Amino acid sequence: MNSTELQALTDDELRARGTTAGILNSEGMRREELIAALQETGEAMTRSEERLVASTEVYETGRARLRKYVVTEEVQITVQVRREELRLEQEEIPVGGRQLVEDPDVFGPSETFGGPDGGTIFEVTLHEERPVVTTEIVPVQRVRLTKLVHTDDHVISGQVRKERIEADLPGQPRTTLD
Repeated sequence: MNSTELQALTDDELRARGTTAGILNSEGMRREELIAALQETGEAMTRSEERLVASTEVYETGRARLRKYVVTEEVQITVQVRREELRLEQEEIPVGGRQLVEDPDVFGPSETFGGPDGGTIFEVTLHEERPVVTTEIVPVQRVRLTKLVHTDDHVISGQVRKERIEADLPGQPRTTLD
């Protein structure tokens, strides 16, 4: 290839030609150096070899899902409740503590005691607690799916072909070049 044809090539095309022609370090050469080296190759033979190239393919091996659903279960809890009861207490006044009542209206007017309900009414209100059941929603756990990636080394073997070049030079035994 002449100089004009080489000048028309891009840098990447020149480097590819340099690699094919067996020029060492063609990737690191300047453009002018590479063109000069390509012009000097003249008639040459290129020896090639196959190399094993390993890559990987991704296959689906399974799927995982999280699905939430509701179940109902019976739960028992103990609730403490209080209730009030009445107790009638009677206390005798000791003989020494008894004194005469000097107020003549101690029983009140006859209108108060003369009615159908009798006299003065003393009321006490009783209370009791009753359990009340409600529910509340409380978050108790967070669940997620994560993927773990394990890396294993696999030894792969295969056959590759290599070219050999034999040189028959006058006056010398046949030489094989690796």
